[in-house]
Amino acid sequence: MAAQALVSSSLTSSVQTARQIFSTKPTVSVSQRKTSFVVKAASTPPVKQGANRQLWFASSQSLSYLDGSLPGDFGFDPLGLSDPEGTGGFIEPRWLAYGEIINGRFAMLGAAGAIAPEILGKAGLIPAETALPWFQTGVIPPAGTYSYWADPFTLFVLEMALMGFAEHRRLQDWYNPGSMGKQYFLGLEKGFAGSGNPAYPGGPFFNPLGFGKDEKSMKELKLKEVKNGRLAMLAILGYFVQGLVTGVGPYQNLLDHLADPVNNNVLTSLKFH
Repeated sequence: MAAQALVSSSLTSSVQTARQIFSTKPTVSVSQRKTSFVVKAASTPPVKQGANRQLWFASSQSLSYLDGSLPGDFGFDPLGLSDPEGTGGFIEPRWLAYGEIINGRFAMLGAAGAIAPEILGKAGLIPAETALPWFQTGVIPPAGTYSYWADPFTLFVLEMALMGFAEHRRLQDWYNPGSMGKQYFLGLEKGFAGSGNPAYPGGPFFNPLGFGKDEKSMKELKLKEVKNGRLAMLAILGYFVQGLVTGVGPYQNLLDHLADPVNNNVLTSLKFH
């Protein structure tokens, strides 16, 4: 009897020990899984600004400094001009972005102004003698044929002087934003005070209709402006090439092509006048 009691006690003790071992094992495993999961979630990297934007031939190098904060930034910079440490480091990247916006605005005005006389003349809204191609209006003195109140060379020098004055004031505002609001200018200096951002001065002269009243609409307008500015700069280049190759204005080129696409196109017009 004593032997049976001893054997029974030994078996009971073994079973209890086995239960303790197997019952604690899942607990440790679950605890380890939970700890591993928490660490993995904490190591997830944050999303960078502009990470979900459309990219145009972007490289790992260009994306290291083009983070999508600039309007129209699609990571396209094959020459590294905006890289502060690369080939374009001798020019300040902020100045390049600013210059693109300014030249885009001039190009949009120029593209519309260069083709408008042709369109208005064909529509009979202005006299035929003023409906001239852009290169015959005196913008390039030797090619100018229209008789203004002064000869084309005098007008050219006058335009250069006026534009030089405006560009000088713009350069001053770039180096010292808001300075144009402190310099006397016929009592209009308050309108030139700017917003602190030389590229988007705002105010009654540069945003009289008050576009972009909230951040979202302003961001959309900035993107549209830079896109249309880039297109206009290409259009101006096309105007120059078409004028040299065909000897007529861009609107007349369009009419000729629509009238006879086979005989009036890029391939048939490869001759210089």
